[in-house]
Amino acid sequence: MLKDAFALHTQGKFAEAERAYAEILRRQPGQFQALYLSGVLALQQGQVARSIQLLQESLKREPRQPLAHRDLGNALQQSQRLSEALAAYDTSLTLKPDQPDLYNNRGAALAALGRFDEALESYGRAIALKPDYAQAYNNRGTVLSGRGRAAEALADFNLAIALDRAYAKAMINRAGALAELSRHDEALDDCDRAIAIHPNSADAHLQRGNVLTSLGRAGEALESFDRAIALDPGHAGAHNGRGTALAMLKRLKDALAAHEYAVALDPQSAAAHNNRGTALAALDRPAEALAAHDRALALDPDFAMAHSNRGTALGLLDRLEEGLESLERAMALRPGLVQAHINRGNFLIDLKRHDDALDSFDRAIALSPNSADAHFGRAQALLTCGRYGEAWPAYEWRWQRVAPDTFHDGGRPRWTGREDIAGKVLFVEAEQGLGDTIQFCRFAGLAADRGARVILMVQPSLVGLLQTLDPRIAIVSAPPPDFDYHILLLSLPLALGIEVATIPAGTPYLSAEPARIERMRERIGDTGFKIGLCWQGSYTAGLRSFPLRSLENIARLPEVRLISLQKDDGIEQLDALPDGMRVENLGSDFPLDFGDTAAAMEAMDLIISCDTSVAHLAGALGRPTWVALRHAADWRWLQDRQDSPWYPGMQLFRQPNRGDWSGLFRKIEEKLAAIVATPRSVPEI
Repeated sequence: MLKDAFALHTQGKFAEAERAYAEILRRQPGQFQALYLSGVLALQQGQVARSIQLLQESLKREPRQPLAHRDLGNALQQSQRLSEALAAYDTSLTLKPDQPDLYNNRGAALAALGRFDEALESYGRAIALKPDYAQAYNNRGTVLSGRGRAAEALADFNLAIALDRAYAKAMINRAGALAELSRHDEALDDCDRAIAIHPNSADAHLQRGNVLTSLGRAGEALESFDRAIALDPGHAGAHNGRGTALAMLKRLKDALAAHEYAVALDPQSAAAHNNRGTALAALDRPAEALAAHDRALALDPDFAMAHSNRGTALGLLDRLEEGLESLERAMALRPGLVQAHINRGNFLIDLKRHDDALDSFDRAIALSPNSADAHFGRAQALLTCGRYGEAWPAYEWRWQRVAPDTFHDGGRPRWTGREDIAGKVLFVEAEQGLGDTIQFCRFAGLAADRGARVILMVQPSLVGLLQTLDPRIAIVSAPPPDFDYHILLLSLPLALGIEVATIPAGTPYLSAEPARIERMRERIGDTGFKIGLCWQGSYTAGLRSFPLRSLENIARLPEVRLISLQKDDGIEQLDALPDGMRVENLGSDFPLDFGDTAAAMEAMDLIISCDTSVAHLAGALGRPTWVALRHAADWRWLQDRQDSPWYPGMQLFRQPNRGDWSGLFRKIEEKLAAIVATPRSVPEI
């Protein structure tokens, strides 16, 4: 009867086999072979709990049966009872050591438990027993790849595919290792081969999306992720990848939604929690981001990227020292993790450890010579240190950090400073923020000195103001139809060979309209010591902005009038001032544009501003200006100087310690108190 039942089983006649095994057990309760094979059959039919029960019952009858322990381990592993599965595997191997399949399954259980070194050893034992074991090579490669050992993983995937030319899963995994090694074209080839073998493989489309993401081809990546989801709507990895592509496309809220759906589908996915944290950080929700990264690390304590991203979240919370610890943990786990070296360099700039920062960026560049972020970070450190000769060439890598169609060179050659532009049309294109345009527009005149007809394209809100820059320079807000050479505005210092000592610092180089100045003087009046204030940049300015209430003591100085030059972000602080603190508002119609702001500045005795475009405007107008800077200020203000080579007469006040605005404003209060106590006939700003 047992022989007949087993024949039915092996022929795939599962229902008949099950009835036959049951009849044997009715006639002879506890018969080992019938219990054992019934357990195997139940597992084959997806009845995992019943399989475990039957296999455990069989082992009570004959506890020294290695195959029964093996199959019990497989059933326990399917039910995610990994520690019990591992114990069953180990018992089986004690009874029968030469089981390559069992070592392979044991490796999978160890990897799922996060015991990666033991998993690698177990896969190695499987391969030693069965050198042509393609699946074990693939599985070992997967663990190696996850531990950042892409080159070793690639070797295993190559062996797996050499042993099985149609092994699509190994091709998918090899694509991931190739992408990690920046061999993206080969990675895409592997994805396409896997899709050709299994067109409906969600994993293959997912991996193709991952590779395209690595290439920055977010739109194509999104199509691949969507295809994977169409094939398998519950594929958490595909939703997770989709979120990453959406983030690259700046669809941040959609990205967060995709990552949260991935977490809902697979709450144990450390990768989904990690990417959810990244999306939260991009949405300026760093505390929630930190919690998400902590959850990822609770699931996988050795997840290097999660340690790196956790460091980023801590940095956004201005917890730089803790952030450094997380980044260094990431690098210890995965020395080749380029982003961790870059983030470490950025943190060290903020900690004013510029030599150490340069070392971090150099390491990142050694690992990834074409990393635009690493070169850009290095440029910022050099600029902060005033090493302009080295800095400006490195700063050119910012071109690589944006989409190719961001700028409007029209296929014309780039002006490098070496080409003769006398009699030529040079199109200079503004970039980055309004303050950058105001600060660097001065260089357009030096290009005009070389005989070029210069067309400077700026943000629409600056067109009117910059008409006063230089009559030789045409100010526009759209690309011109025809020109000979193109250059980005912040590339002019490189083309012109600018050092700190040769910055063209003559001010004013911009001016307000006389009629507007007169109107502003009438609106503001001439009483008191008038201080124009700007305390906050855009919401992305973050730590560069100071609370308006920091000037509470200054507001109480005799004769001092605080007058808001603020627009949009931060204006709500006027409604939450302490009792007795008054800041005048010039009205809901102020400012209409930068021309209004410039005119109001001409009516002030002093401008006090955070590091934002208003500070650069005041400097360009040659107005008395005090700038309140964070402890580690932006590179434009160099290191620890109280003056600026960009704006003669401007005075810089720096936080004595990180985050200490009160200490900074005590210094301003002391200096201002002495000034307003001086007879107005001899003020000295």
